[in-house]
Amino acid sequence: MSEQSRMESASPSQLKLTLEAEVATRRGPSHECNEDAYFIDLAQGVFVVADGMGGHRDGHLASNAIISEISAVQSSDVELEDRVRLLTSALEEVNGTLYSQSLALPGGDISGSTALCLLINSGYACCLWAGDSRLYLLRDNHLFLVSEDHTEESGMLTRAIGSAQDVEIDRRVLSIKEDDVFVLCSDGLLKGASEDELAEMLSQDEVGLADRLLAKSIVGGSKDDITLILVWVRSHDI
Repeated sequence: MSEQSRMESASPSQLKLTLEAEVATRRGPSHECNEDAYFIDLAQGVFVVADGMGGHRDGHLASNAIISEISAVQSSDVELEDRVRLLTSALEEVNGTLYSQSLALPGGDISGSTALCLLINSGYACCLWAGDSRLYLLRDNHLFLVSEDHTEESGMLTRAIGSAQDVEIDRRVLSIKEDDVFVLCSDGLLKGASEDELAEMLSQDEVGLADRLLAKSIVGGSKDDITLILVWVRSHDI
């Protein structure tokens, strides 16, 4: 089953823009539970996807711990740089907690997750991430990959929340434009849909698009958990 929502929130009035979002998620058929987690706060312009590490202990608990920590950050009344700092600190805090918990348990198996955060504020979008969950931007019918996978050639993660005592959170900042479309997704989406197919479907810009992208990936053979958030930047009538 997928979960879908479409919501709207006004961005700062001087930008004359609004944000709309859809989300879809499903549990992979071979998993006991969905190890992905997500968070949307349109009022604050915060969007998060976390993908618990498969094959390790309690991946779903790790991804949900990230969401819990991020959702507790209330920062809409501060400047962009301060908001980025607060979100980065939240990810570093949950990293330390997860790593300490792993050390305290027999076997020492890690409990980790990718983390991908998109913050839209004051005409800018900031991407924060660790792992291989991806942020794409569709602009003027061209699809751009904003994040970079923290993986080896084999696909094994080289960085994740909870996998080491310290974690480096990468960041990328870009200006936003009307009609931009952002896509946050766990790697399960691209296991059944190509980037070309993603770009083609995003250009359709219709209600229910997140669910259709999810269905496309399933039909394309993805057996993994899949989560995606679509964020549209619209003109705002004052």
